Amino acid sequence: MSRVKLRDIADYTGTAISTVSAALNGTGRVSPDKAKQIREAAEKLGFKPNLAAQLLKNHEVDIFGLIISDRLTRLTGHGVYSELQEKFLNECRAGKIRTQFELDRTGGVPATFSDGIAKGVIHAGVISEPLRDWLERNPAYPFVSFEEPWKYCVRTDFETGVRKAVQYLAATGHHRIGLFCGPAQFDLSKQMEAGFREGCKEFGREIRPELIRRHSLAVGRDHFLECAQHVREFFSGPVKPDAIIAPGQGFCTVALYELPRLGVRVPEDVSLIGACSGWEAERVYPQLTSIERNIELLVANAMKMLRQLTRGIAPENPNQLIPADLVVRDTVVSRFQ
Repeated sequence: MSRVKLRDIADYTGTAISTVSAALNGTGRVSPDKAKQIREAAEKLGFKPNLAAQLLKNHEVDIFGLIISDRLTRLTGHGVYSELQEKFLNECRAGKIRTQFELDRTGGVPATFSDGIAKGVIHAGVISEPLRDWLERNPAYPFVSFEEPWKYCVRTDFETGVRKAVQYLAATGHHRIGLFCGPAQFDLSKQMEAGFREGCKEFGREIRPELIRRHSLAVGRDHFLECAQHVREFFSGPVKPDAIIAPGQGFCTVALYELPRLGVRVPEDVSLIGACSGWEAERVYPQLTSIERNIELLVANAMKMLRQLTRGIAPENPNQLIPADLVVRDTVVSRFQ
């Protein structure tokens, strides 16, 4: 006989999985009569909670989940996810909170939401349509989105960060500033383009359509080949950039390899600024001037918000934008020299 799951109890009682989880674990807002009905149904069906669920029911430990939803990306060596995992574990260890981690590549509803163990979740990556539907049906479930817009979320203010980068480039004598970003539907791309356009308008730099390029959703080798093609196309027309702002370290790493083959020097002929982590910026040569997220503050604020939600407290600032830092290194030079 197969093991009885929360979904079986939910189907039997005609309730949501989150309601079943709350009733069995003694959390959330479930009426005494409904909770009793669910517990009786669970006993009748032969439901046997695992050790982690029993610990949660007895309030012996808090368990927070970290879910990363991404199609094919590597978790190790990834600027955002590697740091997020480290800081999340450090925060939980300091707060004596147990953790549940899940990498979801299905594009569906991660298993963490149906097993009823985690009291709440920090989620990074794309919020898929199935997950959106689940969250809409379970609005009381504590859910904090990391770097993606949602009801409760923490994000980096890349719009202001890119505007500051344009200001810095203008102050150092750059005039033909290029932008490389991703598909327009992504929050990072929207922020970068908005900050770029705002900065160019504010600091008197012409926005040249031929100097704005977008990458596709290609991954791995295909992504790097695409970046190399964009590098070549930036310098194939009559108007060539004297600076480029790009997301992530990938494009800039490819540019540092590809540009010398075109006879273009960094930073003497073109300056580069990447929106990436500090350790990524420092592991290439020359080291990248970068727009960096404050990962410590992002995770600390996400954890604070999640704690409040698990205790039934509405956060005062549910949609937090954390300022990005512009860190000057070796890939920008003054054009006044």
